[in-house]
Amino acid sequence: MNVSALNPPIGCFGGTFNPPHVAHLALVHAACLQLQLAQVLMIPAGQPWQKPQVLPAHHRVKMLEAALEYDKSLWQSQLTNQNTPYPLQLDPLEANLSESSYTITTLKTLRQRYPKTPLVWIMGSDQLSNLHTWRDWQDLLNYAHIAVAQRANHHVAPAELIDPIRQLYAERVTNDPTQWQGTLCGHFIPFTLPALQISSSAIRAELQRGTDPDQLSTLPPTVAHYISTHHLYQDVL
Repeated sequence: MNVSALNPPIGCFGGTFNPPHVAHLALVHAACLQLQLAQVLMIPAGQPWQKPQVLPAHHRVKMLEAALEYDKSLWQSQLTNQNTPYPLQLDPLEANLSESSYTITTLKTLRQRYPKTPLVWIMGSDQLSNLHTWRDWQDLLNYAHIAVAQRANHHVAPAELIDPIRQLYAERVTNDPTQWQGTLCGHFIPFTLPALQISSSAIRAELQRGTDPDQLSTLPPTVAHYISTHHLYQDVL
């Protein structure tokens, strides 16, 4: 396909968002900036098959809505050009499913929705290490590029990956935007994540110990308010 016929690339960031936190937002903004993405679709999992013990999808969707509301207001306050559109958008594609969600199925749906747009699935380097456990992982690059964030607490060198992921990564990795932006899919793209050592599991542990959500700087205030209002994470998950 002619490069001029392609739309600007769109990022896709899936997760349980159990709960969504400031590092999630930092990751997607880093991807937007470094990879020149037109927007990023935030895709909360409905029934993630690898993480069955999560809050119901409707709570996680509402928390992500609250996180994006806060992030949008913060982002707009820092703009020099007020006409620039906010790049993050919640997509309930997986949350609306009645069955378990798989990334490969989601990418097939998104490819039909965006036939002339490079898709970039955003993940952390820890997820790259476990890519071989994903359903039909060998087919993911047939539908999207995979952007890999090197996290502060989980930097993965290609040599540390297991075969056949190591071989595929070596064959398909590129830092050259002129190489991957002219194609719909097919490349691994490394980018740098700010040094934020935050995890949803650590936040849940704090909340289960009785910490007031409003006291956690790792949570957007709107998410903390939702957690308090609905008395979430008071039981061990």
